[in-house]
Amino acid sequence: MFATTRDKIFQEAATATKYATGIIMDEGDKSNILYSINRAADLLEKDRATLVRALRGVAPDGMQGDWPRYTMRTITDALAMKPRERRAGAGLIRHSAVLSDLRRAIEKQLASIGVEKSPDIRRQMALALAPQVAGYQAAYLVAGRAIHVDADALGVRADLIVQEMLEEITEAVGCEDRGAFYAGMVAAMQAHGDGGEVV
Repeated sequence: MFATTRDKIFQEAATATKYATGIIMDEGDKSNILYSINRAADLLEKDRATLVRALRGVAPDGMQGDWPRYTMRTITDALAMKPRERRAGAGLIRHSAVLSDLRRAIEKQLASIGVEKSPDIRRQMALALAPQVAGYQAAYLVAGRAIHVDADALGVRADLIVQEMLEEITEAVGCEDRGAFYAGMVAAMQAHGDGGEVV
């Protein structure tokens, strides 16, 4: 039922999309057009307040200045979600396409590390992941701030996610001195980050 409703909404929106103006992230893929809530409400013939409620807690797929923007898929997924499901996720960042893509790239590299036989190459591959992990943390914080998640809660959650990622990477490397390698990953992340703390 969820998929049918979502696909029906998405199909209606896709018909209207050819008349839309928006920010295009990838010229070759019209599904990546980013919409403001107002523009999406007009295209979908929905009340703006309905979209605001549906997108509360959903990380934006992009920003235009200080204003969040969403792909039509993100919007229709949110609209198709039952209110009870929405309330269950209140206060949490539901992953945007940007965060999902970053996570998939990290997991793909983790899988490659896991099958590599050379410990030295595994270590190099893992350290090369530092900028991506730092990028994920930065994107997560930006998404949380955009939907006004409490700053303390956002920082704690971001730290926990990064800590889990670093532990996964350390486990995949399988080095003897795990503590030293973990510290090296943190240092590499800080070198590529914005100077913020990484736990």
